Amino acid sequence: MMSARHRTWLSAQAVAAILDTTSAEVCRLVSIGRLSGIKRRQPGRPGTGQWLINPKSIPKEQRRKVKLAAVTARGRKR
Repeated sequence: MMSARHRTWLSAQAVAAILDTTSAEVCRLVSIGRLSGIKRRQPGRPGTGQWLINPKSIPKEQRRKVKLAAVTARGRKR
């Protein structure tokens, strides 16, 4: 169930565009706890449902990604 404070949750596809990655990677990040989200069933549609991601969890992952890129770039200079 979605929190009343977070009415605008994003789909995995929308978050993938923000993080410049794939929706499968976003789903993996949710499953390991690096993004917070819920899986919502869609009535009348086949399949397992859709991941909805809390937008407040995205900036932390963006910072993590930038930090990793900086460490990787520093390692290449050596």
